[in-house]
Amino acid sequence: MQQQLISLSPDLARLEAEGFDISVDGAYLITRRLPYVDAQKKVQYGTLICVLTLATPTRTGQPQDHTSYFCGETPCDSLGVGLTGLVNNSNKQQLTNMLVADHYFSSKPASGNYPDFYEKVSTYAKIIGVQAQAIDPAVTWKPLKQ
Repeated sequence: MQQQLISLSPDLARLEAEGFDISVDGAYLITRRLPYVDAQKKVQYGTLICVLTLATPTRTGQPQDHTSYFCGETPCDSLGVGLTGLVNNSNKQQLTNMLVADHYFSSKPASGNYPDFYEKVSTYAKIIGVQAQAIDPAVTWKPLKQ
């Protein structure tokens, strides 16, 4: 079912084709290995989690909102200063039995909503990833699956 959802949803298929490490866990789209900067100005890798909206059982719909969860330390800019404009709160949240988020992100596009999950995930990945790229030019905000 997970692979069918990814292959039949153009937005998820595009994320996967571009090297994003995505999976579906129940009601969540999980993107692993996203580079970010920690407070010590070191590149780390975290996980972005979005509530998954379905149009049909085998195809995604438009994301329900502009927020996401994040597993990892507080993402910072290249100087080690927390991205306070991105982090809505840093309260641990148990999303599933196996999935605990450390932060809740909010980055609302000018249009109000993301048109699809490709735009949502790639926007968040770029926001935190360009900071990591500033520290290590070899880092890409479009990580390759490992």
